[in-house]
Amino acid sequence: METQIDVKNPKLKRTLERFKAKIAEGDFYEAHQTLRTIANRNVRSKSYADAIDLLYHAAQILLKSSQPATGSDLTSYLIEVYVESETPVTNESKSKLIHLIQLFSPEEPTLKQVAVESVNWSVKFGDYKFGDPELHHALGSKLVENGALAYDAEKHLLLGTSASVPLYIKHIWEWYTQDDEATIGVYTLRIVVNYLLVSNIKAANDALATILKNIASERPSLTSEIVTESEYTVSIFETQPLLNLAQLLLCTIQKADQKLFKTLRARYNQAIAQAGYNDAFTLLGEMYFGIAVPKQANFLQDMMGSFFGANR
Repeated sequence: METQIDVKNPKLKRTLERFKAKIAEGDFYEAHQTLRTIANRNVRSKSYADAIDLLYHAAQILLKSSQPATGSDLTSYLIEVYVESETPVTNESKSKLIHLIQLFSPEEPTLKQVAVESVNWSVKFGDYKFGDPELHHALGSKLVENGALAYDAEKHLLLGTSASVPLYIKHIWEWYTQDDEATIGVYTLRIVVNYLLVSNIKAANDALATILKNIASERPSLTSEIVTESEYTVSIFETQPLLNLAQLLLCTIQKADQKLFKTLRARYNQAIAQAGYNDAFTLLGEMYFGIAVPKQANFLQDMMGSFFGANR
Protein backbone atom coordinates (compact mmCIF):
# COMPACT_ATOMS: atom_id res chain seq x y z
CA MET A 1 0.00 0.00 0.00
CA GLU A 2 1.47 3.32 -1.08
CA THR A 3 1.94 6.01 1.53
CA GLN A 4 0.10 9.24 0.77
CA ILE A 5 2.23 12.26 1.65
CA ASP A 6 -0.29 14.62 3.19
CA VAL A 7 1.66 17.56 4.59
CA LYS A 8 0.92 21.27 4.24
CA ASN A 9 4.52 22.49 4.14
CA PRO A 10 5.66 22.30 0.47
CA LYS A 11 9.33 22.01 1.48
CA LEU A 12 8.56 19.02 3.69
CA LYS A 13 6.54 17.45 0.92
CA ARG A 14 9.46 17.72 -1.51
CA THR A 15 11.79 16.22 1.10
CA LEU A 16 9.45 13.28 1.62
CA GLU A 17 8.98 12.77 -2.12
CA ARG A 18 12.77 12.56 -2.54
CA PHE A 19 12.94 10.18 0.42
CA LYS A 20 10.23 8.02 -1.11
CA ALA A 21 12.07 7.94 -4.45
CA LYS A 22 15.32 6.85 -2.78
CA ILE A 23 13.48 4.06 -0.97
CA ALA A 24 11.93 2.93 -4.25
CA GLU A 25 15.46 2.76 -5.70
CA GLY A 26 16.60 0.62 -2.77
CA ASP A 27 18.88 3.29 -1.31
CA PHE A 28 17.60 2.62 2.20
CA TYR A 29 20.62 3.62 4.28
CA GLU A 30 21.23 7.01 2.66
CA ALA A 31 17.51 7.82 2.66
CA HIS A 32 17.22 7.00 6.35
CA GLN A 33 20.31 8.95 7.36
CA THR A 34 19.37 12.01 5.28
CA LEU A 35 15.85 12.07 6.68
CA ARG A 36 17.16 11.74 10.23
CA THR A 37 19.57 14.63 9.69
CA ILE A 38 16.76 16.88 8.45
CA ALA A 39 14.54 15.86 11.36
CA ASN A 40 17.42 16.63 13.76
CA ARG A 41 17.63 20.17 12.36
CA ASN A 42 13.92 20.66 12.87
CA VAL A 43 14.14 19.43 16.45
CA ARG A 44 17.11 21.70 17.24
CA SER A 45 15.19 24.69 15.88
CA LYS A 46 12.11 23.54 17.83
CA SER A 47 10.14 23.08 14.60
CA TYR A 48 8.48 20.11 16.23
CA ALA A 49 5.42 19.93 13.98
CA ASP A 50 7.65 19.62 10.92
CA ALA A 51 9.81 16.97 12.61
CA ILE A 52 6.69 14.99 13.55
CA ASP A 53 5.34 15.13 10.00
CA LEU A 54 8.69 14.03 8.55
CA LEU A 55 9.19 11.16 10.96
CA TYR A 56 5.62 9.89 10.77
CA HIS A 57 5.50 9.74 6.98
CA ALA A 58 9.05 8.42 6.61
CA ALA A 59 8.46 5.67 9.19
CA GLN A 60 5.36 4.60 7.26
CA ILE A 61 7.29 4.41 4.01
CA LEU A 62 10.06 2.31 5.57
CA LEU A 63 7.71 -0.08 7.36
CA LYS A 64 5.69 -0.58 4.18
CA SER A 65 8.94 -1.18 2.28
CA SER A 66 9.97 -4.10 4.52
CA GLN A 67 12.55 -2.03 6.38
CA PRO A 68 11.49 -2.71 9.99
CA ALA A 69 14.71 -1.71 11.75
CA THR A 70 14.90 1.78 10.27
CA GLY A 71 11.12 2.15 10.39
CA SER A 72 11.26 1.32 14.08
CA ASP A 73 14.13 3.76 14.60
CA LEU A 74 12.08 6.62 13.15
CA THR A 75 9.04 5.56 15.18
CA SER A 76 11.14 5.75 18.35
CA TYR A 77 12.48 9.12 17.26
CA LEU A 78 8.90 10.32 16.71
CA ILE A 79 8.04 9.36 20.29
CA GLU A 80 11.20 11.12 21.48
CA VAL A 81 10.02 14.29 19.72
CA TYR A 82 6.57 13.89 21.29
CA VAL A 83 8.24 13.82 24.70
CA GLU A 84 10.64 16.71 24.05
CA SER A 85 7.85 18.88 22.63
CA GLU A 86 5.48 17.83 25.44
CA THR A 87 2.92 16.76 22.86
CA PRO A 88 -0.27 15.73 24.69
CA VAL A 89 -2.12 12.50 23.99
CA THR A 90 -4.85 13.47 21.54
CA ASN A 91 -6.71 11.49 18.90
CA GLU A 92 -4.32 12.89 16.30
CA SER A 93 -1.05 12.24 18.14
CA LYS A 94 -1.89 8.73 19.31
CA SER A 95 -3.46 7.80 15.96
CA LYS A 96 -0.08 8.35 14.32
CA LEU A 97 1.53 5.88 16.69
CA ILE A 98 -1.31 3.38 16.40
CA HIS A 99 -1.05 3.46 12.61
CA LEU A 100 2.70 2.83 12.76
CA ILE A 101 2.28 0.02 15.31
CA GLN A 102 -0.19 -1.67 12.97
CA LEU A 103 2.47 -1.67 10.24
CA PHE A 104 4.98 -3.59 12.38
CA SER A 105 5.45 -7.32 12.03
CA PRO A 106 4.61 -9.03 15.34
CA GLU A 107 8.00 -10.74 15.03
CA GLU A 108 9.94 -7.46 14.90
CA PRO A 109 12.28 -7.52 17.96
CA THR A 110 12.23 -3.73 18.43
CA LEU A 111 8.44 -3.65 18.81
CA LYS A 112 8.71 -4.29 22.56
CA GLN A 113 10.87 -1.19 22.98
CA VAL A 114 8.48 0.90 20.89
CA ALA A 115 5.70 -0.38 23.16
CA VAL A 116 7.53 0.78 26.29
CA GLU A 117 8.31 4.19 24.78
CA SER A 118 4.79 4.84 23.50
CA VAL A 119 3.14 3.80 26.78
CA ASN A 120 5.55 5.92 28.81
CA TRP A 121 4.74 8.95 26.64
CA SER A 122 1.00 8.37 27.10
CA VAL A 123 1.44 8.04 30.87
CA LYS A 124 3.34 11.32 31.08
CA PHE A 125 1.19 13.37 28.72
CA GLY A 126 -2.19 11.62 28.84
CA ASP A 127 -5.08 11.06 31.21
CA TYR A 128 -4.51 7.42 32.19
CA LYS A 129 -2.25 6.35 35.03
CA PHE A 130 -1.06 3.23 33.25
CA GLY A 131 -1.19 4.48 29.67
CA ASP A 132 -3.75 5.17 26.98
CA PRO A 133 -6.18 2.24 26.46
CA GLU A 134 -6.28 2.63 22.67
CA LEU A 135 -2.49 2.43 22.50
CA HIS A 136 -2.57 -0.63 24.75
CA HIS A 137 -5.18 -2.23 22.48
CA ALA A 138 -3.08 -1.63 19.37
CA LEU A 139 0.01 -3.05 21.05
CA GLY A 140 -1.77 -6.04 22.57
CA SER A 141 -3.51 -6.86 19.29
CA LYS A 142 -0.15 -6.89 17.52
CA LEU A 143 1.92 -8.67 20.18
CA VAL A 144 -0.66 -11.44 20.66
CA GLU A 145 0.16 -12.61 17.13
CA ASN A 146 3.64 -13.56 18.38
CA GLY A 147 3.43 -16.61 20.64
CA ALA A 148 6.80 -15.81 22.20
CA LEU A 149 5.41 -12.53 23.57
CA ALA A 150 2.41 -13.95 25.44
CA TYR A 151 3.17 -12.08 28.67
CA ASP A 152 3.76 -8.78 26.89
CA ALA A 153 0.51 -9.12 24.95
CA GLU A 154 -1.37 -9.89 28.17
CA LYS A 155 -0.26 -6.70 29.88
CA HIS A 156 -1.47 -4.52 27.04
CA LEU A 157 -4.75 -6.36 26.46
CA LEU A 158 -5.56 -6.09 30.17
CA LEU A 159 -5.16 -2.30 30.05
CA GLY A 160 -6.80 -1.87 26.65
CA THR A 161 -10.32 -1.00 25.53
CA SER A 162 -13.55 -2.99 25.57
CA ALA A 163 -12.41 -4.39 22.21
CA SER A 164 -9.40 -5.91 24.00
CA VAL A 165 -11.53 -8.04 26.34
CA PRO A 166 -12.48 -10.83 23.90
CA LEU A 167 -8.90 -10.90 22.61
CA TYR A 168 -7.53 -11.31 26.15
CA ILE A 169 -10.06 -14.04 26.96
CA LYS A 170 -9.18 -15.88 23.74
CA HIS A 171 -5.48 -15.44 24.53
CA ILE A 172 -5.88 -16.93 28.02
CA TRP A 173 -7.89 -19.87 26.71
CA GLU A 174 -5.33 -20.63 23.98
CA TRP A 175 -2.58 -20.30 26.57
CA TYR A 176 -4.39 -22.80 28.77
CA THR A 177 -4.98 -25.33 25.95
CA GLN A 178 -1.22 -25.59 25.50
CA ASP A 179 -0.92 -26.63 29.15
CA ASP A 180 -2.20 -29.56 31.18
CA GLU A 181 -6.00 -29.82 31.38
CA ALA A 182 -5.89 -29.65 35.17
CA THR A 183 -4.38 -26.13 35.12
CA ILE A 184 -7.66 -24.45 34.12
CA GLY A 185 -8.03 -22.89 37.57
CA VAL A 186 -4.63 -21.20 37.30
CA TYR A 187 -5.60 -19.42 34.09
CA THR A 188 -9.13 -18.58 35.18
CA LEU A 189 -8.02 -17.04 38.47
CA ARG A 190 -5.31 -15.14 36.62
CA ILE A 191 -7.64 -13.29 34.26
CA VAL A 192 -10.36 -12.73 36.87
CA VAL A 193 -7.92 -11.28 39.43
CA ASN A 194 -6.17 -9.17 36.79
CA TYR A 195 -9.43 -7.56 35.73
CA LEU A 196 -10.51 -7.03 39.33
CA LEU A 197 -7.20 -5.29 40.07
CA VAL A 198 -7.91 -2.75 37.35
CA SER A 199 -11.52 -2.35 38.57
CA ASN A 200 -13.08 -3.97 35.51
CA ILE A 201 -15.73 -6.22 37.06
CA LYS A 202 -17.69 -6.48 33.81
CA ALA A 203 -14.67 -7.88 31.95
CA ALA A 204 -13.99 -10.30 34.83
CA ASN A 205 -17.57 -11.57 34.50
CA ASP A 206 -17.25 -11.85 30.71
CA ALA A 207 -14.02 -13.80 31.07
CA LEU A 208 -15.45 -16.19 33.64
CA ALA A 209 -18.63 -16.80 31.63
CA THR A 210 -16.66 -17.53 28.46
CA ILE A 211 -14.24 -19.89 30.21
CA LEU A 212 -17.07 -21.84 31.86
CA LYS A 213 -18.81 -22.11 28.50
CA ASN A 214 -15.57 -23.34 26.89
CA ILE A 215 -15.09 -25.92 29.64
CA ALA A 216 -18.59 -27.29 29.06
CA SER A 217 -18.05 -27.62 25.31
CA GLU A 218 -14.35 -28.49 25.07
CA ARG A 219 -13.43 -30.07 28.41
CA PRO A 220 -16.39 -32.33 29.33
CA SER A 221 -14.17 -34.40 31.63
CA LEU A 222 -14.11 -31.40 34.00
CA THR A 223 -17.45 -31.96 35.68
CA SER A 224 -19.13 -29.64 38.16
CA GLU A 225 -22.15 -29.22 40.39
CA ILE A 226 -24.29 -26.12 39.96
CA VAL A 227 -24.97 -24.19 43.17
CA THR A 228 -27.37 -21.23 43.17
CA GLU A 229 -27.75 -18.68 45.95
CA SER A 230 -30.01 -15.65 45.43
CA GLU A 231 -28.97 -14.17 42.06
CA TYR A 232 -25.57 -15.92 41.90
CA THR A 233 -24.86 -19.28 40.27
CA VAL A 234 -21.54 -21.06 40.75
CA SER A 235 -20.20 -24.21 39.11
CA ILE A 236 -18.31 -26.11 41.82
CA PHE A 237 -15.56 -28.35 40.47
CA GLU A 238 -14.44 -31.09 42.85
CA THR A 239 -10.81 -31.07 41.67
CA GLN A 240 -10.41 -27.37 40.78
CA PRO A 241 -10.11 -25.19 43.90
CA LEU A 242 -8.70 -22.19 42.00
CA LEU A 243 -11.55 -22.29 39.50
CA ASN A 244 -14.03 -22.38 42.39
CA LEU A 245 -12.14 -19.57 44.10
CA ALA A 246 -12.30 -17.36 40.99
CA GLN A 247 -16.09 -17.71 40.86
CA LEU A 248 -16.63 -17.21 44.58
CA LEU A 249 -14.30 -14.20 44.64
CA LEU A 250 -16.24 -12.49 41.89
CA CYS A 251 -19.55 -13.18 43.64
CA THR A 252 -18.18 -11.87 46.93
CA ILE A 253 -16.93 -8.64 45.38
CA GLN A 254 -20.24 -8.04 43.64
CA LYS A 255 -22.09 -8.64 46.92
CA ALA A 256 -19.71 -6.19 48.66
CA ASP A 257 -19.56 -8.52 51.66
CA GLN A 258 -16.38 -7.91 53.67
CA LYS A 259 -17.07 -10.72 56.13
CA LEU A 260 -17.57 -13.20 53.30
CA PHE A 261 -14.33 -12.03 51.66
CA LYS A 262 -12.37 -12.67 54.86
CA THR A 263 -13.99 -16.11 55.21
CA LEU A 264 -13.22 -16.93 51.58
CA ARG A 265 -9.61 -15.88 51.94
CA ALA A 266 -9.17 -17.92 55.12
CA ARG A 267 -10.77 -20.99 53.54
CA TYR A 268 -8.58 -20.82 50.43
CA ASN A 269 -5.52 -19.43 52.18
CA GLN A 270 -3.20 -22.28 51.20
CA ALA A 271 -4.33 -22.32 47.56
CA ILE A 272 -3.95 -18.53 47.33
CA ALA A 273 -0.44 -18.67 48.77
CA GLN A 274 0.65 -21.56 46.55
CA ALA A 275 -0.64 -19.74 43.46
CA GLY A 276 1.30 -16.60 44.46
CA TYR A 277 -1.74 -14.37 44.98
CA ASN A 278 -1.29 -13.21 48.59
CA ASP A 279 -0.40 -9.64 47.58
CA ALA A 280 -3.19 -9.51 45.01
CA PHE A 281 -5.80 -10.60 47.56
CA THR A 282 -4.47 -8.08 50.07
CA LEU A 283 -4.94 -5.35 47.48
CA LEU A 284 -8.40 -6.61 46.52
CA GLY A 285 -9.34 -6.46 50.19
CA GLU A 286 -8.34 -2.81 50.33
CA MET A 287 -9.90 -1.87 46.97
CA TYR A 288 -13.29 -3.48 47.44
CA PHE A 289 -13.74 -3.87 51.20
CA GLY A 290 -11.66 -1.13 52.81
CA ILE A 291 -9.37 -3.61 54.58
CA ALA A 292 -6.27 -1.59 55.48
CA VAL A 293 -2.97 -2.36 53.77
CA PRO A 294 0.40 -1.58 55.43
CA LYS A 295 1.39 1.94 54.37
CA GLN A 296 4.71 0.85 52.93
CA ALA A 297 3.00 -1.50 50.51
CA ASN A 298 1.89 -0.27 47.09
CA PHE A 299 1.15 -3.54 45.36
CA LEU A 300 -0.81 -2.21 42.39
CA GLN A 301 1.80 0.44 41.60
CA ASP A 302 4.56 -2.16 41.85
CA MET A 303 2.73 -4.71 39.71
CA MET A 304 1.74 -2.27 36.99
CA GLY A 305 5.00 -0.35 37.09
CA SER A 306 6.96 -3.53 36.46
CA PHE A 307 4.82 -4.22 33.38
CA PHE A 308 6.60 -1.68 31.24
CA GLY A 309 10.00 -1.29 32.83
CA ALA A 310 9.48 2.39 33.55
CA ASN A 311 9.39 4.72 36.51
CA ARG A 312 5.98 6.16 37.20
